[in-house]
Amino acid sequence: MLNLLIIIILFSCRTEHNKYESSNDKLLDSNYHTIIDPIQYPAKFKYGLDSISKIIYSNMNVISEKGKVIVSIEIDSLGNIKNTKIVKSNNEKLNPEALRLVKLIPNEWTPAEIGSQRKKIPSNFNFLIKFDKAIKLLYSE
Repeated sequence: MLNLLIIIILFSCRTEHNKYESSNDKLLDSNYHTIIDPIQYPAKFKYGLDSISKIIYSNMNVISEKGKVIVSIEIDSLGNIKNTKIVKSNNEKLNPEALRLVKLIPNEWTPAEIGSQRKKIPSNFNFLIKFDKAIKLLYSE
């Protein structure tokens, strides 16, 4: 019985180990036969992420409605914002204002990088905008 248990444990460890095989900074998923490139160095905003909140909340016009909107921006390999989209929203009336606010963020990003040679690649950055008068006042001071 003990031998059977040891064999089962060894087999499960071995199959989990083979699930991902490392090769040239890429992961090969043996179940799907696709290559996954993990981002080792994510995109960074030149002035820091706190300044994005300051830009958004100091320029926010809609404060009569309350809600949360998750916005995604695509940062290209040069550090420019290319595409913006709403990922999730609990108040559809706020979506146009959220997209307007995101367009105010300057194209001053350091792009994401992968690999030992730090190849610049496009990536997505998601963030939450909370439409609330109290938060607007906090960041507007």
